[in-house]
Amino acid sequence: MKPIPLNFYQRPLKALLPLALMTTTLASYAEGSLPVTSAVMITKNMNSKRHKVKLFTASDYKTLLFTVDGVDDKRYTLYVFDLEGKLIIQSVILNHETSILSEIPSGIYLYEVLANDTKVENGELKVNNP
Repeated sequence: MKPIPLNFYQRPLKALLPLALMTTTLASYAEGSLPVTSAVMITKNMNSKRHKVKLFTASDYKTLLFTVDGVDDKRYTLYVFDLEGKLIIQSVILNHETSILSEIPSGIYLYEVLANDTKVENGELKVNNP
């Protein structure tokens, strides 16, 4: 009978170590230790392939960023309205610029993006601040 090499027994342990670390990490996230302080959900109703509008949160999860990858020499205007139609935020940028929008209170909002005077995107923002 041929002896089993020593490194044969070490392989399964090496393979299980990353899995064990990942399981521990996932378990700590499941316990609620993630430092997420805010969430923004964006639902697009209309968007343009020519003007790629991006709305996303910064790393602090509170600040909203607005940028467009579109047509040179166009002015892009973001309008954010509450559900009663009151204008909450207005931001104007040029192509490839980024606008930093201050923390928005919790709620549901409607938004529109215009390139000069032509609507290129609209949708809904859901902001949840704990």
